[in-house]
Amino acid sequence: MSAETLLVTGASSDLGIALLQHVATTDPAAPFLIAHANSGSDRLLALQQALGPDRLQIVRADFASSAAVSAFAESLDARPPTQVVHLPGLPLRYERFTKFDWAHFEKDLAIQVGAAVTILRRLLPKMVKQPRGRVVFTLSSVTRGVPPKFLSMYTVLKHAQLGLMKALAAEYAGTTVTVNGVSPSMIDTRFLQSIPEVAVQMAAASHPLKRNATPTDVVGAIAFLLSPAADYLTGVEVPIAGGSVF
Repeated sequence: MSAETLLVTGASSDLGIALLQHVATTDPAAPFLIAHANSGSDRLLALQQALGPDRLQIVRADFASSAAVSAFAESLDARPPTQVVHLPGLPLRYERFTKFDWAHFEKDLAIQVGAAVTILRRLLPKMVKQPRGRVVFTLSSVTRGVPPKFLSMYTVLKHAQLGLMKALAAEYAGTTVTVNGVSPSMIDTRFLQSIPEVAVQMAAASHPLKRNATPTDVVGAIAFLLSPAADYLTGVEVPIAGGSVF
């Protein structure tokens, strides 16, 4: 078994499950997988049964709770990850700025940014002592060019994540750790469950490829950033947007 350990936070998402399946089935030296989830942890059980608990560990934690995040980060000391992919977030909200929900925003900020800070503060000092370390953030194409209307909370959150990614890439440049991100356009997943269907259809219709992305469109780029082939890349934000942004 590989000496690498991959932590995927928000792993019960459609994208998280697709990534775990991709890594487990396409990498001959697949790392040990730690899959974080909260309420959706049951979605990971079938994959764990298929791979076996010696290849996939499921860890439950509510990232909206700072105490739960701290306890989760401490639990990783038993097998410190050498690779981290950060995916979690609340379902997307599509509404005008005048309906900006500060409580919802703060909760999502804690999940998407605060949890990453707590976990990486604990992990990065260990990762720099390893031959290779990887951190990949899942950002969004809203950080490129003019963002879509009615996504003010999401746009601010993703810019905050992008800032964290760039700050860490700058600080850890010259070490064995690389920090990168992928910025997909709209992906057809459960993450869009709170979005009006007409908005999802309009996004697909206006896209150069006349469709929204799928998890399969995204996981290959994440897997590449985790691989030795990406040793010379850090601070990179890869747009996976099918030509809708550059």
